[in-house]
Amino acid sequence: MNRSYPLLSAALALSLYAAMAAAIDFPTMKSGLWESRVNRDGAQKGAIPVTRICIDAAVQKEMLDMGMGSMKSMCSKNDMRRDGNRIYGEAECKLGESTMKSKSVTSFTSDTAYHTEVKASYDPPFMGKNASTTVIDAKWTGACPAGVRAGDVIMPDGKTINMRDMTRAPKQAQ
Repeated sequence: MNRSYPLLSAALALSLYAAMAAAIDFPTMKSGLWESRVNRDGAQKGAIPVTRICIDAAVQKEMLDMGMGSMKSMCSKNDMRRDGNRIYGEAECKLGESTMKSKSVTSFTSDTAYHTEVKASYDPPFMGKNASTTVIDAKWTGACPAGVRAGDVIMPDGKTINMRDMTRAPKQAQ
């Protein structure tokens, strides 16, 4: 498995959440340490790996900006609507040569947890698949521990990567 795939999943999940935040009024994520579990196509056997991220208001804004930029550049359609504590989304995006059409439902428990289900189809197939189902469960677990800074993503293997550093690097290279 590509080691960057869990990081990409975490980033996409946060970007999706951030993009929805801009389009629809709902509680912001509570500052602190969040953990997420991403299950693709029910393929995870046993315990689903946990990715953790330390967020604050500034990280949420940066993720919002990144999410909105990605959605604008990749997606010709990005419709969302809110019904109570649920957000329904429908998007059509280009992923390389493939067009992805997706439908998602995100259910929120205040500002401390969310559950997202995304069903997508790809034409032509993307990474060998013509369809996928992704389930993301995320929850706030408390304050960020000592030594963990805002934007730090702690991968299932224990490696830490800072999202802020990653999003700043392309800007600094220009």
